[in-house]
Amino acid sequence: MPIMKIDEIYCDVDFSLLSRHLELLDIELTRLNAAIIESTDPESDGFCDSGEYFIGSGFVAIQRYFTATALGLGLSMEEALDIPPMTSPKASLAAAINTGANYWKHVEEWLAHMNKPIDPKFPRSGQNTLDRLEGITPWQEYTCSNLLAILLKGQRQELSLLLPKIEEWRNNAFALHDT
Repeated sequence: MPIMKIDEIYCDVDFSLLSRHLELLDIELTRLNAAIIESTDPESDGFCDSGEYFIGSGFVAIQRYFTATALGLGLSMEEALDIPPMTSPKASLAAAINTGANYWKHVEEWLAHMNKPIDPKFPRSGQNTLDRLEGITPWQEYTCSNLLAILLKGQRQELSLLLPKIEEWRNNAFALHDT
């Protein structure tokens, strides 16, 4: 659904749905974080892997929002991934989350290729994603969790805390569309 702006008010149904989706994921993340604190071995108990799963799926939902919004405004994905806010001098929030989403969706496939001595079939897009990701956070265990921690800069590990930055991105995308 296209975004409408009247005066300084946005009517953005997709943003509302994304907000609800991230809040639901946060319920599970909050439960998992409490279980991690209580556990003597959260990794063996599977809590860390579960958190990674929910964070990765949250990144994919945000990626979908970025894509739908950009295309709805007539922007290319290349333009959309350069729109502030920035997470570092070299990476925008949109680019960082897009990278995290692609990592989460494809990591198993990429690891299968990388475990072979020299694999010419390893997709170039996979290597590009890993290179971009390494510019932000190591792509080791719990990469999505590490990326979320970097994006939130010391706040709780809750996806909905990204919503103000996503909203800022949307406003900047809309402004770029208007120029």
